[in-house]
Amino acid sequence: MNVWAIADLHLSLANPERRDRYAARWRDHASRIEAQWRQVVAQEDLVLLPGDLSMARNHRDVQPDLAWLERLPGTKVLSAGNHDAWWNGVEKVRRLLRPSLRALEGDALKTHGAIVCGTRGAPPPSDHPDARHQAIIETELAKLESALQAASRLRAGTCLPLYLLWHYPPFGAHGEPGPWVSRFEAAGVSVCVYGHLHIQGQWLRAVQGNVRGVRYYCVAADAVGFRPLRIDSR
Repeated sequence: MNVWAIADLHLSLANPERRDRYAARWRDHASRIEAQWRQVVAQEDLVLLPGDLSMARNHRDVQPDLAWLERLPGTKVLSAGNHDAWWNGVEKVRRLLRPSLRALEGDALKTHGAIVCGTRGAPPPSDHPDARHQAIIETELAKLESALQAASRLRAGTCLPLYLLWHYPPFGAHGEPGPWVSRFEAAGVSVCVYGHLHIQGQWLRAVQGNVRGVRYYCVAADAVGFRPLRIDSR
């Protein structure tokens, strides 16, 4: 069994969106993701998807995108991103999901010999965040605490790895840690997977690898060549 991750699928099968207008690398990206996914992911594997799954605006339009995901190998664990307008609360989302799909938002689950938790997250704070940004940070910190507490209960008495889905980069553009990073470390998070970054310069500056015991992976689809990235918790 392997663990994989990929974010920012930006699916739009109900109302096709030409994402290649942003960059040529996005041309036919869904078919490229599918082909490469099938090459590497086995049915018994676990796939983590930290946000921006679909550009759908509602539950009707997201159905083809969820069906597309269901057809792919592996058990997939989803959390929301900033473009997931169809995501209107995890309990409502769970009613939509096919058998191989799981959803997280401020909670955790045990699967495939691991604990997985997550939430949407928030952009790293600027030097002077406005009131709206600060409110988002506080909301997501509360959801993170709920997720980590749920993970701790599931993990009690075991040595299972803990994977965290967090859509935004946990560190700022110059490597400064967001207020959540200390919480990751205190909770013993093994791996944090995130996306959101779509510019080569951002990928080069993104914090990755082992930082004080937590392994960070930027898995935005275009950053990983539209191919799920194999994740190592050690």
